[in-house]
This record gives sequence, structure tokens and C-alpha cells, in this order.
Amino acid sequence: MPQHEMLISHRELLVEGLRKIFGDFNQEMLDRVLPRFEWIELSGGQVLFRQGERDESLYFVISGRLRAVQAGEEGERTVLGEIAKGETVGELAFFTGEPRIATIVAVRETLLARVSSDVFRELLLAYPLVSLNLTRLVIDRMKRSGVHKSGPKPVTLGLIAATPDIDVREAADRLAQCLGETGATQIVTSTQLDQWLGQPGASQTPRDDIDGSARLVQKLEQVEIDNKYVLFVADDGPTEWTRRCLRHCDKVLLLADATRDPAPGAIETECLSSVSPDQQPACVLVLFHPPGTRAPSGTARWLAPRKATSHFHLRRDQPRDWARLARVVSGTSTGLVLSGGGARGFAHLGVMKALDEAGIGYDLAGGTSIGSAMAVFGAMDVPIDEAIERARAVFRTNPTGDYNVLPVVSLIGGKRLRRAIDDGVHSIMGEGCGIEDLWKGYFCVSSNYSAAREAVLTRGPLAKSIRASVAIPGALPPVILDGELHIDGGTFNNFPTDVMARMGAARIIGVNLLRDAGRKYSMDELPGGWQLAVDKLRGKRHRLPGLIPLLLNASIMNSYARQAESRRLVDLYFSPGVYGFGMLDWSKFDRIVKAGYAYARGQLDGDKLGEITGAQSGPVLGGAPATA
Repeated sequence: MPQHEMLISHRELLVEGLRKIFGDFNQEMLDRVLPRFEWIELSGGQVLFRQGERDESLYFVISGRLRAVQAGEEGERTVLGEIAKGETVGELAFFTGEPRIATIVAVRETLLARVSSDVFRELLLAYPLVSLNLTRLVIDRMKRSGVHKSGPKPVTLGLIAATPDIDVREAADRLAQCLGETGATQIVTSTQLDQWLGQPGASQTPRDDIDGSARLVQKLEQVEIDNKYVLFVADDGPTEWTRRCLRHCDKVLLLADATRDPAPGAIETECLSSVSPDQQPACVLVLFHPPGTRAPSGTARWLAPRKATSHFHLRRDQPRDWARLARVVSGTSTGLVLSGGGARGFAHLGVMKALDEAGIGYDLAGGTSIGSAMAVFGAMDVPIDEAIERARAVFRTNPTGDYNVLPVVSLIGGKRLRRAIDDGVHSIMGEGCGIEDLWKGYFCVSSNYSAAREAVLTRGPLAKSIRASVAIPGALPPVILDGELHIDGGTFNNFPTDVMARMGAARIIGVNLLRDAGRKYSMDELPGGWQLAVDKLRGKRHRLPGLIPLLLNASIMNSYARQAESRRLVDLYFSPGVYGFGMLDWSKFDRIVKAGYAYARGQLDGDKLGEITGAQSGPVLGGAPATA
């Protein structure tokens, strides 16, 4: 594509990017800057610059998408995030002169505009006020250098049939109908592209046809400029158009019939399997289930032979599943995060009931300890009233009442809790179910005792993973996963909103049961055990925590220190005041649920509800309730 054509078609986006960096400027400044830019085209998998290099150029992404990958000391690769059109790349090195902190790779065909540090210095001398805007930008980027709530929203989606008999065009129509509620959406097929270009077979132009390919790419880029979402519908087989769909999209949806053979089809084996990790587009496996399916099963067999970054279960006849898919793939999903807190965690069910009645749904769910056990009901897509009944049945008998006579590993035997969780999960999902078999995206946090680190469990045996998340150190026995000991996730992260943010949730609903620290005691030394017993008989109460509560609270001290950080990521925050209940008050199930419900209703009633749903309406919180 000639340079002047690029400037004409992309000038507006470049000028918008310049304003983000330099602030408002006049036409004289614009005329001086634009001719100094260099246009750069990258194919999927090409490297813009590598970690450790000293390249002080600043890049504006005009079209396409880039991925930032950082290598650790031992060679491990961490994906830091993705950069979409309209964003900039390389500000910190550009302004500070430091080496690049990550390798930047093109996810798909990408067009960038480059300005060198020499050109920038000339600009700074001519317009000194620009430095103020640059200072603000660097400070803002440093503030956001930690956890991001969500990455750039995908704009182009490639739809590909992973099994026979999948009507990809019909799926595109259903998805486009949902996406169209929040922005202009265009479906592109090979036939449609041929018509636009006025040339039969133009969509099958091979990549090595420079002129024909440039004309085709220019048309596709214009479609992206004119629409918020673009859905590329691949051909039935591994054609040139199918390969171009894979190169030109931000995210690939592999559509598969869950009742079929999970082996990869021709498109996957010929177009995806040989692609390098850097060039591999983000793939979402979408499994279609027949109407009336109780619960998915065997998902691990589908994930094993694929490089899917995530997966999604969809019931063909459920409009709410299509709406949820649209939110998830467009980066506008809502996540529910529930904290640990022992028996106080029953309050989570009360909050979930209030959310359901208010019409506030969520697409992802996760939590720590008892929060993971309550969040799984949401991920199972169980109606909230049924969830409350099932939880009541699970915790009808004291699940922590089987104390060890000889407490070698833990004070509590853990058999009752294991039986309660296993029976509760299997009664809904069936024997042998995994986390990956849940209707909604789900995670639970445990602490890997063997590796001394936080563990985020997103695959593997569901019931056992929940038991690992609730295994309070010293109180309950550890759980073995893949040969390693796991204990309660609250040791590292009792309110894992950062995990939900990394999962891509655009909005986070959080329920936190940790009270603010700061209680003081009017004594210099603790009385001995006999003195405490005598004082208790005399009616004198010191309000000291007992052994089990002390173990429970001590295990989550690190999480207390992280509360402010965790809360910062929450859009809709609940903190039910259920501290009057003990962390082992399992018999007070109904009272705790009721307390959580009353609190949440108070938070959501009246004008406050209007403010919340008004600020987060559309596909985020305005969709069907999670348990509708």
C-alpha cells in the first residue's frame, strides 16, 4: 500500500494518538510532525523490538494488535498484555532511554507509525509545554504498571468450525446480534469481500500477491475503522481466506459440537498447529451443547490437544449464553469475587440473591476458601434459591466437628468437610467433574505449601480444588494436587480481585468478609490458661480469640495487609457486617444468609441501585441475571 494512501486512511487515528501524548496542538505543529513519521508494517509473529534492546523510538498502533512478552531470569515467558489500535508502544524507553523491558510481537497484521527520539527533541524545543503532558503520561503509565483490570477490547473476531456440521454463519449472526447492542458490528465472509472488491475470488488472494493483498487489506482495515466489532467467518476448509482470517483477527473462536470427537479438524491441524507461540492468536474454544444439557463433561479431552487460551460452554437454545459469550469475547464481562471467612461465607449467598433480584448478573466467578465454595454455585449456573437449599443441605451437620484425638497434621480430621464438598459438587455436576466443566469461567485460590506460592486453580478436579482452597493450615489437613501440598488460599490472597482482573473482567463485583484490623486489649500480658478458665466461670470476658479462630485469622494476616489493594479493583463492593457470627458457626446458616441478603438489599435499594446499574449498564451489568 503506498505511503500516501496510508496517511489518508489512518491520519485521524494518528492525530488522536498524538493528542494523547502531546495534548492539544495547532495546525502548524501538526504539519511539522506528521511528515516526520515512518510507517511500519508487521506480519503476525514479527518482532517490533526485543527485550533489552535500546530503541528509543515511540510507536503508534494504527491497525492490528501487538503482544508484550517478558522473559524471566530462567527463560520463562510472561505475557504482560496486548496493545490495540489507537494505543502507543514504548513510552518509558522513549522518555527515559532505558532498555526495552519486554519483547513486542505482532499478533496479527499490524500497521504502526514511528517517531524517533531525535524528532521528538526537535519538537520539544519548539513546543516546551509538551513536556508537561509527557510527564503526566509517564507517571500514569508507572501507576498502571501493576495489575490491569482488563486489556484492550478485541475488535476483530475470527469464527472457525472445529467440528463438522457447525453453521459458522448462523453463529456469527447470533453473536453479531448481541454485540450490535453496544456498537456497530459487521460480518465479513469470503463471498461478501468478493462483492465489495468487485472481483470473484479476490478473498482468496495469496499473501505473496503484493498488490492484490494490499488492496484486500486496505478494505478490511476500512471495515475495522467503520465498526466497533468485526466478525470474520472462515471458509469450511483451510483456504487462503481462512488463513487470512487467522492472521487478521484479534481472537479466534473455535466452534465445536460438544457431542463430537474432540480431535482437531483440518483447519486446526493445517492452519494453527504449526504456528509458533508468538504468532498464535488467542483462541477460545466454544463448545455447543444440546438443549437440556444438565452439566458439561469431558472438557479436558477437548482442551488437551489445543492451544486454547480459554474455553466457553454454550447451550444453543439459551439467549443468555449467547449474550454472555458476546460479553466475554468483547472484553466487557463482569466477574464476581467472594472472599474467605469461614461460616460467615454463607452471607455470600444472601448477597448473590440480592444481586439476582436486582437483575445484576455476572459472567465469571471465583474466590478463596469458603468464597470458592459459594462462588461455584454461580459458575454452575444454579438458580440462587436452589443454591441456598443445596448449601443448607451440605452444611446441615457440622463439617468441622471431627476433631483429631492425636492432631499430627491438623486439629480437625477433615473427613466430614471432604464428604460434604464432594457430595455437594457431584450431586449437581456428576462424578469426576473438573473446573473446566463449569458453565461459567471459574477459579479458586489455594496456597501451594510445597512451592511456597499462591496457586490459582482453573483446571483440574473441581471438588478437590475447592477442598484445597478451604484447607485452613493447622485446622484442616492439606490437600495433595499433582504431588504438592495445598492449603487455604487466604494465606496469600483472601480477596482475589487481582486474579479476576487478570481473567479479563471489565467490571468486578466483590464481597469481602474481612473486618478492618485495629482491635486493642487493655492488658499488658495474656493471663494463663487456668486464669482464663476461672475468669470465664466468674463471668469476666477478655474477648480473646480462641485457638481455632486464632489459627484462622493468623493464616490470613497477609491478606489483611492487601485489603486496600484488593478493594481498589472492585466496581461494586459489599462488606456484610456479619462479624458477630463465629467463623465456625455452621449451625447459623439461615441467619447468616439473611444478614447478607438484608445488607445487600440495603446497598442496592433506591437511588443507589439506579446509580450502579446506570453507570455499568449495557452488556456488563444490564444483562440477564446470572441465575435466570
